[in-house]
Amino acid sequence: MSQNILVPLDGSRSALRALEHACLMQRADGGTLHLLHIVEPPVALDHMGAQTGSTPVDYTPAQGHEEGESLLRKAWAQVGSPSAEVHFHVEDNPPGRPERTIVMLARELDIDTIVMGSRGLSDLKGLVVGSVSHKVSHVAHCTVITLHVPDPVADDSATP
Repeated sequence: MSQNILVPLDGSRSALRALEHACLMQRADGGTLHLLHIVEPPVALDHMGAQTGSTPVDYTPAQGHEEGESLLRKAWAQVGSPSAEVHFHVEDNPPGRPERTIVMLARELDIDTIVMGSRGLSDLKGLVVGSVSHKVSHVAHCTVITLHVPDPVADDSATP
């Protein structure tokens, strides 16, 4: 059964693990992989290192898209298959709402399965307001598979 698979990538280990899993699914069943990076403009810092709430003056949306495209291509080069059909998508993020972008693109592309990592690069915020993967799993029209890669530092501290 050929299917469309969407993999949101943020540069985290969990997201890369999700891509590995999606590649296995694609190899087994065929279909198309859609890799997504959502651009979040950096926050400017003042001379003391505190966030100012604005973006740095030297940042441009084109720069964010180039960096997103580079992140997707690097992830694909690490685990992708040359024979797989893959499409890269770099989207702007409505402030603080990446789950909306993921679900909207999934609908537009008629995605059958979203495969994503949990506890990506915004762990602390996810603990407070709910993770992006959790939100996507509640509102997506399709199957959502979430993969978690434990933090090796946390694992080492649990060992006696």
